[in-house]
Amino acid sequence: MQAAVPAATVLRRRHATAVRAPLRGAVRKEGGSRAEAAGVQAGVPGEPGRRTATAAVRAPLRAAVPRGEEGGEETGGRREDPEQRLQECKRECRERREGEQQRQQCERRCEQRYQEERRGGEEADGRREDPEQRLEECKRECRERREGERQRQQCERRCEQRYEEERRGGEETGGRREDPEQRLQECKRECRERREGERQRQQCERRCEQRYQEERRGGEETGRHGGKREDPRKQLEECRRECQEKQEGRRQQRECEQRCEEEYRKHRGGNKEEEEWEEGQEKKRREGHPYFFDKESFMRQVRTEHGQIRVFRNFFEKSKLLLGVANYRVAIIETNPNTFVLPSHFDAEALLFVVRGNGILTLMCQDNKEAHELRRGDIMRVRAGAIASLMNKDRNEKLVIVCLLQPVATPGMFEAFVGAGGQNPESFYRSFSKQVLRAAFNTREDKLKRLFEKQQKGPIIQASQEQIREMSRQISEGRSRPLGGSRRPFNLLEKRPSHSNRHGELREADRTDYPELMDLNIQVSLANISRGSMIAPNYNTEATKIAIVVGGKGDVQIVCPHLSRQQEEGRGREEEEQQRGRHYQRVQSEVSRGTVFIVPAGHPSVAVSSRNENLEVLCFGINAKNNHRTWLAGRNNVLKQMDRVTKELSFDQPAREVDEVLNAPREEVFMEGPKESEQERERGEGRDGPLEFSAF
Repeated sequence: MQAAVPAATVLRRRHATAVRAPLRGAVRKEGGSRAEAAGVQAGVPGEPGRRTATAAVRAPLRAAVPRGEEGGEETGGRREDPEQRLQECKRECRERREGEQQRQQCERRCEQRYQEERRGGEEADGRREDPEQRLEECKRECRERREGERQRQQCERRCEQRYEEERRGGEETGGRREDPEQRLQECKRECRERREGERQRQQCERRCEQRYQEERRGGEETGRHGGKREDPRKQLEECRRECQEKQEGRRQQRECEQRCEEEYRKHRGGNKEEEEWEEGQEKKRREGHPYFFDKESFMRQVRTEHGQIRVFRNFFEKSKLLLGVANYRVAIIETNPNTFVLPSHFDAEALLFVVRGNGILTLMCQDNKEAHELRRGDIMRVRAGAIASLMNKDRNEKLVIVCLLQPVATPGMFEAFVGAGGQNPESFYRSFSKQVLRAAFNTREDKLKRLFEKQQKGPIIQASQEQIREMSRQISEGRSRPLGGSRRPFNLLEKRPSHSNRHGELREADRTDYPELMDLNIQVSLANISRGSMIAPNYNTEATKIAIVVGGKGDVQIVCPHLSRQQEEGRGREEEEQQRGRHYQRVQSEVSRGTVFIVPAGHPSVAVSSRNENLEVLCFGINAKNNHRTWLAGRNNVLKQMDRVTKELSFDQPAREVDEVLNAPREEVFMEGPKESEQERERGEGRDGPLEFSAF
């Protein structure tokens, strides 16, 4: 996992290098006291992400040095404490993903620089470091790189080329600037030379162009004393962008972004205008596309070599529009064959659906224990506080379970409590005092220590075939006693589909099928849409749908009135007049396995399968007690119930013409998907243009 980038470091880099990180290897020819920027650092163009001689000594310090101090230059006053720079330099060395030898070399360079500064080194605005010395350092670093002979020679030639340029008296720091056009081209060249994907290259080039436009508009003078301070808003956006690019996992990204915001508030002060801008940006960022969530929205809670448990972040964090499902969380358990998930209990009600595989679920509460075999299609409730363990008994197939959790202690938040563990996972028993544990277990401290400290394999571990057979034997012999009020799993795939034709099938389970759903007020459904087909436009009267794509790919569209209203609030009067009468916005996204999306009650929606594979969608209907699904197209279209007068008044058309459209479909619920004519494809409309529904 990549180390989190401190917000202060990210923001200070903006001072030292603006947004020209891609230019670091391309050199700014800004000689003078900026020796490492104008000298050897530029001697290694085309290799971003690698530091050259002096840069290698100073780069770890760069994040801690405000703009103007890089290379020893004073920032309008006193220099930062060398001791502090040394510690920050060493910290960055440790955070890099490099081997032990490289880390030691990096720390030695930090100490070398520190000793030079203590001996009086070069003053921030005084004489320049000896070009000869930088040349040797540059060549030495070229040799230290583990690259081929050809790359080493090219690196050394660039060092010598920069040395000759300096000897001819390069550009003075703080003097005239390098041509912005030239920096733009160098920046783009470095973006292309990085061994990254197409998306990262485009993002890099956009940042180059953004910096170029800022410079053309007469932005901040880089490297000039007393230059205009960069806009804190831009620093915040750049800091957030760097968090998104560098951090792995949604949780680390959010923590990094929070540090950016804290640093921004420090620099901003109490400016009301800045606060309003920040609130607006945050609202726009969180609510721009509120109903769809990709795989990156899962936070990996547990991961071992034998499996993982991923928990979806709270829906309300993304948009206030999702307040209705703020107290529900989604988790996915995925374990390898012949594995065991250690016992734990949750402060949340849990509803499980087995997507794939076979397993054994064991539940324990006071004076009761039961074990159940799980297979694909099973629905099972696990009550809050019940101690649950899970075993994948299959020798070849993974066990995949989707969990819907409803916290009972803290709204929107839940925790797992592991008692039967040790150091990894940590047992909560270890948090009690030793005196309490000795008295509670009536056991010596050394025995307790062995019991609660030995386990270090993690929460998901390997199980032997003998252990799996023993667990299966207990179920077959009926040795487990049923929990009070508990019932066996209900298999949704064994129930007859509520709707089925050649375009797909829909299976639904409610409280009449599985009484545990009555208490939870939830309905479970599984739609399997054939490739190239669609489920007809529909809405739920009272239930909000939490949907998880468990197989295939497709496209989902949701009609929302709230986003349209928010946008209209910012329009001018004239444009508002032009747009009068339009109150809805289509929220659309491609979906694939792992995508989660929310369809609020009353919001019309449609799901279309790709033309290559079926689309499987698992849905949990929240607040399902009095819910009814209403179909808006197809043979069972609710609009067909309108009388003749209502049709004519509503559509301002003769009832006969209205009936021609409403009665055209020959199928209901599932039907053939959208068709794109050749003319639409040539115009590039396709997905975003009008869809030709077979429903009409």
